[in-house]
Amino acid sequence: MAGAGLLNALQSQALAQGFCEASGVDWEAARTEYAQHSQRYEGWVTQGFAGDMQYLVRGLDRRKNPELVFPELKSVFCVLLPYRQSPLGHLNAAVGPRYARYLDGEDYHERITSKLQRVLEGAKSRAEFSGLKWKICVDTSAVLERTWGALTGLGWIGKNTLLIHPKWGSRFFIGVAFLSEPLERGVAKVADFCGHCNQCLKDCPTGAIIEPHWLDSRNCISYWTLEKRGELSLTASQKSAMGSWVAGCDICQDVCPFNRKPERNLPDPDAGKSAGFALTWSELRAESPDAYRSRVRLSALSRVKPEMAKRNLEIAFENSIQNLKDDSSGS
Repeated sequence: MAGAGLLNALQSQALAQGFCEASGVDWEAARTEYAQHSQRYEGWVTQGFAGDMQYLVRGLDRRKNPELVFPELKSVFCVLLPYRQSPLGHLNAAVGPRYARYLDGEDYHERITSKLQRVLEGAKSRAEFSGLKWKICVDTSAVLERTWGALTGLGWIGKNTLLIHPKWGSRFFIGVAFLSEPLERGVAKVADFCGHCNQCLKDCPTGAIIEPHWLDSRNCISYWTLEKRGELSLTASQKSAMGSWVAGCDICQDVCPFNRKPERNLPDPDAGKSAGFALTWSELRAESPDAYRSRVRLSALSRVKPEMAKRNLEIAFENSIQNLKDDSSGS
C-alpha cells in the first residue's frame, strides 16, 4: 500500500505542523540495530543508573520489543519539535532560580501528540493511505525515543546521552508514531560528530556523565529536581552543585557546540505561555501549594509536585544566599 509515498506524505504534513525534521524506518530493517540499543539500555537499568525511576524498569520488556506496545508495527515515524532556545528563569541567582528550557510553554506531551495526530490523520485522509493505523508515543509509552531518532537519521546519540542533530543541536522534543504500514526505508544513521569533544563531561557539576554516553541519573540535577520523590539525601557538595536550578538542568546542552550557533535558535510558535518563570525568590517562597498547582497546571512543570518544588526551591535559595556571602567576602 503505502511505502515511500506514505513517508513523503507524512514528512510534508509534519513540516506544515511546525516540526523541524521528520523521518522514518521500517521495523524489519531496524530490528538488528534496535536490539543493540535495547541491550545497552538494559545494561544501564541493570546497573542501577535509573535510580528510583521504577517505570523504566517496569517497561523494560516493552522497550526491548516495541511490538508489545503496538502489535501491528511495520514502521516507525519520528519527528523533532524545537523548544525554547534562550535561558529560562533568572541568570542572576540573587534574583531567582533557573529552569530547564523545555519546561516553557504548554505541556509538550499534549502539544506534540495533537500535532502528530493531525499529521497522521492528514495522511490517512488520502484514499491510498486510508487503512493506516498508528500509536503515538511522546515520552509516556515504554519507547526508546532517542534510539528511534538515531535509526531514522535525525541525529546521533551524543556523549551527554541526548540526541543531537547536526543542524538543530539537541534542544528539541522527540515524537514517535508506530505505524501499521511499511515506509520502504531502511536505517539511516548520522555520523557521530562529538569527536574528541568532552565538554559535557567536564562541565557537568555533579559528574553525572560518568563516561561518554553513560549517565548515572542518581547524580543528575534533572533527576534530583524532576524525578526524585521525598527527601533529597544529598551531601553538602551535591546541594551546592545544584546552584540555582529548581527544575531540570541545561548545562550539558549549554556547553555543547551544536547548541551554540545562532542559526539553531529556532522559534517555537507554540511556546510563550508563562508558568511564572520570572517570579523571584521571595514570590516563590511565599506561594501556597494551591497557587503553585494553579500556576503550573498547563505546563510540563506540573510533574513537580508542590512539596518537591518547595524542597528544590529551598536548596537553590540557600545556594544563592551562600554565593552572595562568598562574593561579599571575596570583594
